[in-house]
Amino acid sequence: MKPLLIVSGILAVGAVGAGLALGPVLSSPKEDGPATTQSIAKPASAAAAAASAQAAAAAAAMAQPVAAPAPAPTPNITPRKNYTYKSFEVEGSYVALTFDDGPNPETTPKLLAILRERGVKATFFVLGNMVAKHPEVLKMISDEGHEIGSHSWSHPQLTRISQASVDKELGNTSEAIFQVTGKKPIYLRPPYGSMKPSLRTYIEDKYALTTVNWSVDPNDWRDRDTEKVYNAIMGQVKPGAIVLSHDIYPTTVAAIPRVIDELTAKGYKFATLSQMIAMDKTKPVTLASLQPKPGQKKPQKPGAKPDAAAKPGASTAKPAQKPAASTGAAQRSASVY
Repeated sequence: MKPLLIVSGILAVGAVGAGLALGPVLSSPKEDGPATTQSIAKPASAAAAAASAQAAAAAAAMAQPVAAPAPAPTPNITPRKNYTYKSFEVEGSYVALTFDDGPNPETTPKLLAILRERGVKATFFVLGNMVAKHPEVLKMISDEGHEIGSHSWSHPQLTRISQASVDKELGNTSEAIFQVTGKKPIYLRPPYGSMKPSLRTYIEDKYALTTVNWSVDPNDWRDRDTEKVYNAIMGQVKPGAIVLSHDIYPTTVAAIPRVIDELTAKGYKFATLSQMIAMDKTKPVTLASLQPKPGQKKPQKPGAKPDAAAKPGASTAKPAQKPAASTGAAQRSASVY
């Protein structure tokens, strides 16, 4: 009888062990609650126990969450001081895709999936009030290796509000981003692209934010049409461009796959703002560069009297001034940049 008892003991231990292994996988535990084994039948044999254990291991492997891609390393860069980036001079056909006004729980995750599938990193200029409402979406942006910049808290025209209000708009937004990502932003896209030198210097000194605008504007806030957004981007883009768009519009998100695929087919590559700045070869404008070359006349100041040596009959009329931008803040109050 002793051999029989020993075999029975082995089978019983195997059955209990299999039950413990299957419990956490096959049961339906409540959120944050422990798994139970009450609904799991014990195997009838050692072979069944082994098969059950293998199934449990496979199920456990499938249940493991897929790790988010590691964030792209941020280049060691020093942005130019007292300067607004609008485009870059780079070797190769690089462009920066930037998205404003999120994070939006309906559209931003869809855009992130598009970027993930194509291995593209972008820069998101987020609103502080949207971060406060949807921190989990900002966390997704950060975890997938995209760059995050400030677009203010509530989208005012910074040049038309008090310094105290500017402090609140930018300080609160930087803190909200930090609370979610552990990093404070280093780039600012001022709403409507509105900035003046004195304010830019103040913002750089106090918040370490570099001002970034754009060179490609599809006006997707106005034209909620996927084909128009695509055509506008493709018609304006060139190497070194900063592309402005908004991840809050489904029509824009729908245009991005085709934009990326077509640009890729044309030999373009995509980079974050930090990566673009690291590659930028734009030469800073200096007083020396403004001086005339030998034998070249010194350029006259606007409004100055014409040179006495000017040819007789030459027109001395002042050049026509540029018309006010049709996309000025006052004329596109319904827009969101």
